Amino acid sequence: MQLNNHDESYHYTICGFVLPKVKNYKDLGVILGSDLKTISHCEAAAAKGYRVLRSILKSFQYLDDEMFKLLYPIHVRPHLEYGIQAARLCFKYEADMLGRVQRRGTKMVKGLSDLSYEDRLRHLNLLPLSYLRIRGDLILAYRILKDDLNINMSYLLLPSRSDHLRGHSKKVQKPKSNHLRLEFRFSYRVGNYWNSLSERVISAPSVHIFKTR
Repeated sequence: MQLNNHDESYHYTICGFVLPKVKNYKDLGVILGSDLKTISHCEAAAAKGYRVLRSILKSFQYLDDEMFKLLYPIHVRPHLEYGIQAARLCFKYEADMLGRVQRRGTKMVKGLSDLSYEDRLRHLNLLPLSYLRIRGDLILAYRILKDDLNINMSYLLLPSRSDHLRGHSKKVQKPKSNHLRLEFRFSYRVGNYWNSLSERVISAPSVHIFKTR
């Protein structure tokens, strides 16, 4: 996969073997295009979600809210959330693409199809995917700052340089700029949310306790 604007007629070889060109590359389940955008990842995730929803419809003639609460979080939602911190949605239509899967799923529940999406979420005790993405960012930020990962990623979240900020003791800097639009960078988009947490939340002794606070 070529990541720059050089002549596309150029071929890369290894030991005399010409490497085939691809438009997308999949690594650890995350699909990125040659422009480093995530549209292909979102399309694949949404397609998997729809396939599982169709399987549920074929398997159960009657789907009440209790059955949905058991099936959806285990079999559908993981496809919509997988790798989302690495393959962060770059455009609104990508978020809408994944959101439509959850909208379609909640309409499958007996007696809920005529309710608004917000009412269906409340009835099923579900959260919007946008909230879950923010929650996932905060959990990753906690693990980075706690050095709770198998690799050092502390360079993503640098301590704030200001000593005059209100709030907790582990505030982080917001980066200036690079080739990726700021709002799509993990260190930028998580900054305000992380800095707004209370000392009690960020001082949780474990990630499990952090999730509950």
